[in-house]
Amino acid sequence: MFTCFRFLSLCLCILLNINTAQAQEDPRFSISINFEDGNAPPINKQVKQALPILWDRIITQQARPSVPDNIRAMGLLRRVRPQEDGSNIQFNPSRVWAILEKENIPHIRAIPSFNLRIELINAFGGSMQGSESEILAYAHKQADILGIQLKPNAPLLAIRIQWLDDIQVQLSARGQSRLSEFSETRNLDMGDPFIQLKRWVVQTMLRARDAYVWQAKVVVEGTGDAAPAIAVSSLHLLIEQKANLSEQIALETALKNDPRVQSMLPSYLNYRSREYIIQLKQNDDSWIADWFAQRGMVATPNAQGWLIH
Repeated sequence: MFTCFRFLSLCLCILLNINTAQAQEDPRFSISINFEDGNAPPINKQVKQALPILWDRIITQQARPSVPDNIRAMGLLRRVRPQEDGSNIQFNPSRVWAILEKENIPHIRAIPSFNLRIELINAFGGSMQGSESEILAYAHKQADILGIQLKPNAPLLAIRIQWLDDIQVQLSARGQSRLSEFSETRNLDMGDPFIQLKRWVVQTMLRARDAYVWQAKVVVEGTGDAAPAIAVSSLHLLIEQKANLSEQIALETALKNDPRVQSMLPSYLNYRSREYIIQLKQNDDSWIADWFAQRGMVATPNAQGWLIH
């Protein structure tokens, strides 16, 4: 009887361990790569190829360009499994988090989940249900690449796009995610507008994802009290003003060289409007308005950063 009880207890422990491991499995750390010519390259090259895909999933947009090139991919590896026409590379989450924390790289620990809804409204106020379904399907295909889960029981992320005229739309987002609600007027380029709308939806999903950036806790020396680490401030700049290429480059160069700016990353560019993600060295953006005013432009703060005309 005692032996039977021990056997049942052992089986229960095994099942619990399996369920716990499955619950903790993070799909972002599993990367599938295909071999173009059917020949498998060396393992270290496969792992090195997979690592940037992992970075794109778990590191914030503004921090992605700052990831050091000398991080050893093999040191972060858990296992490699062969599969049809390629391999599945699995990285070790604890090692990955440790190196990102050591390098002070902003990242997203828990995989963000959203109940994504897309609403398209034409210039006459009518719903564009067919196009809504097309863009929503595209967003679902991109979710894995972005390191996002889309499911019905997750916090709502509702993206609404309404045509104002032939070239202008109003893009807005709301919901229960950490992304602050916003509404912006944007200009469409020539050509198929839905290509641009899909890109804007992906950009909004990335904004929502990056709002879940992991905040480390530090111990204040001498007191033992925990306090949030001071993070570099990042914000979006949307410049709604026509400019030729040389004018754009001159403005970007001047802003990058400002001593208060840590880094600057373009999100999208065209001659009518441009969006940038900038990191500031200090958590103070009050100087933005004066900086653009000196260049004959008006900067207005919004939920994500600044709108410049």
